[in-house]
Amino acid sequence: MEHQFNVAEDFLLDDSFLRFCMGTDEAAARHWEAWLAANPEKQPAFAEACRIFDVVNGRQGRLDAEVDRFRGILGDHVAMQTAKTAKVRRMYIWRTAAACAFIAVAVAGWKMWNNKSQPSPGKPVTAAKGNDVLPGKTTAQLVLGDGTAVQLDEHVQQGLQEKDGTRIGRSKGQLTYDAAANTAVETIYNTLTTPRGGEYKVILPDGSQVWMNAGSSLRFPTRFSGTERTVYLNGEAYFDIAPKAAQPFFVETKNGMKVAVLGTGFNIMAYEDESAVNTTLVSGKVKVISADGKNVTLAPAQTASLSRGNGQLNVAAADISKVTAWKEGMFEFDDDDISTVMRQLARWYDVEVKFSGPVPDKHYTGSIRRQSTLSQALRILKTAGIGFKIEGRQIVVDVQQ
Repeated sequence: MEHQFNVAEDFLLDDSFLRFCMGTDEAAARHWEAWLAANPEKQPAFAEACRIFDVVNGRQGRLDAEVDRFRGILGDHVAMQTAKTAKVRRMYIWRTAAACAFIAVAVAGWKMWNNKSQPSPGKPVTAAKGNDVLPGKTTAQLVLGDGTAVQLDEHVQQGLQEKDGTRIGRSKGQLTYDAAANTAVETIYNTLTTPRGGEYKVILPDGSQVWMNAGSSLRFPTRFSGTERTVYLNGEAYFDIAPKAAQPFFVETKNGMKVAVLGTGFNIMAYEDESAVNTTLVSGKVKVISADGKNVTLAPAQTASLSRGNGQLNVAAADISKVTAWKEGMFEFDDDDISTVMRQLARWYDVEVKFSGPVPDKHYTGSIRRQSTLSQALRILKTAGIGFKIEGRQIVVDVQQ
């Protein structure tokens, strides 16, 4: 390598180091582990480079739309570097800014620029080593009408068939239901369950699409008959409902909330360890009905929150990008307390969370890629002054930080 790696910026301008930080290259990981062993005096600069990468990566979030802009910024700084009259101080500023711009481009565009030579950043190439945990993946379990349980992942594509003739297709991490030739009278229900650390998508018999987050389950019929379409949700899912005015769509949750739909996109978060069940409308129109009959009709960018404690139903403005970030491969936090943050991480990485003392009054704002390893995600949180350590499949939150 050409750089001397004396300061953090030297690392940040190196492609291999960026791949190491993103966890996408086994060879890069081996190289830098060996390099650090041979150059222990460089550890402080190396650690600082990792910290800068985490801050930039966390703050930038989804960067696909910014790639061209950052390319221009980097080009401008390259031109500055070539100016022979540039002063040393100006050169140092260029190196820092160029490094940050290059990181932003690398995070957003690595997959785009290197598909032929590098694995996708969403798919780490090796199992996590030591005290680290890999991110969740595309996996679920389908329970058929007769109780048969079928394990699902994104690689198995062999179809299934229910006893009523419904054909169930499996392709690229999603299920599809084809009940076109189904004339059976009996209504058969299937249940799709994503474990902690899993996600999956299902296209229902009417063409409605459901994206399921980790630790969730959806019970639904293999065909919709009668005057309405009803499914049952535990956990979190995003719904894109096929419009059928004569056959309205309903989602029911375990605590008695019912969402009435007429062709729309919305998110329901109904985890039992959360203090409320939240329905957030992205487009269209929904009516949210509580178990005692209270109801509200939502407009786009509104959330209905049903308290598990007192059953109160409230409506508030919603941050759509934050609510649906999980579906786009991101965690989005906006002044969220540490307990809220850790519940999301615990579901996705399938870990337990332990506090070494009273729950600290810490809040976090920022973005984290869901395909980061657990240690990468925690490094980003550490920039907000939150201390952690990983012990097996447990995160210990250090209240002294």
